[in-house]
Amino acid sequence: MLKTTLVQTGLACCILLAWAAPSSAQDVKTLVAQAAELSESAQSQDELTQVIQVCDEAKQLEMTQTQVDYFIQLEAWARNKRGEIYAETSLMTDDEDKIRMLEAAALQDFSAAIKLNPKHWQAIHNRAVSYAMIGENAKALADLDSALSLNPKFELALYNKAELLYEAGQFPAALKNYQAVLKINPKDIGAMTGQAHCFYRLENFEAALTAYNQAVKLEPENALVLANRADAYSDLGLWKQAILDYKKALTIEKDLPRAQQGLAWILATCPEDGFRNPELALRFAQAAVAQNDLADFRYYDTLAAAEAAMGQFDVAKQRMNEAMKAAPQSEKPFLQHRLALYESRQPYREPKR
Repeated sequence: MLKTTLVQTGLACCILLAWAAPSSAQDVKTLVAQAAELSESAQSQDELTQVIQVCDEAKQLEMTQTQVDYFIQLEAWARNKRGEIYAETSLMTDDEDKIRMLEAAALQDFSAAIKLNPKHWQAIHNRAVSYAMIGENAKALADLDSALSLNPKFELALYNKAELLYEAGQFPAALKNYQAVLKINPKDIGAMTGQAHCFYRLENFEAALTAYNQAVKLEPENALVLANRADAYSDLGLWKQAILDYKKALTIEKDLPRAQQGLAWILATCPEDGFRNPELALRFAQAAVAQNDLADFRYYDTLAAAEAAMGQFDVAKQRMNEAMKAAPQSEKPFLQHRLALYESRQPYREPKR
């Protein structure tokens, strides 16, 4: 998941610079003083708008180059900071129209800040995040590259680039960026987990488990990290270890849908009889679906498998139709195979590893 933390900057050095070479014109001195006072405390959208308005007023006056540069830097700072407010506010609503409006306003401010100061790597990164939030991943990656060219050790940009590359299926490139983050911060749990995901998708299972183990060691009480490792254990056929991790995750966060779904899948479909428990699988699968606001096909697929394990084949067939509607095209052949089993009144079993 993209880290939507935005990067803020200060202006103290800019203020001192402006005062170091004041214009003889009293109105310029007044604007500089007003700008300095506003920028020290400006936090809200309205206060930052006032700063921008002061900068607009300054453009009409005759100033020294030092003062011109000051107001350019000040406006870039204020627009970046106001853009952050728009972007952060968009995360607090589910209204799609409002999200689009706020992200458009954020993009406009970030772009204006970058135009004023092309080396403003914080604003470039922030614009990348906004592009990613509206699905413009190519533009987001281009901005992240620009930010990193200006600040190669910018950890947040490296991480977000890794996340976007992972989402695009570019696993070797994503791995390189996750590892760059870990060189800077070896305890970054997101980068450690991302590295493990990449290893797994590249079928380097031993390295993947090592990375998952390191992530669990970093945060042993993190339910999501435990569920991630459990997923890997499950895919490798290490059923006992997977069940233990899912159960531990659920003792930490009793309603974690990922863990409920993963545990239900093993209890319903495990090829080893001793690990199957259809009644418990159905309970966990139902709980996961009940909490799943989005139409994630895997949750419906798991519930169908649990229903079939209970002998409820007619219900399982209906559930599989829901899974088919929500699934990407690449997954539909596998779902179709399971649907055919339920139609012939057979439960699905995972192949033995």
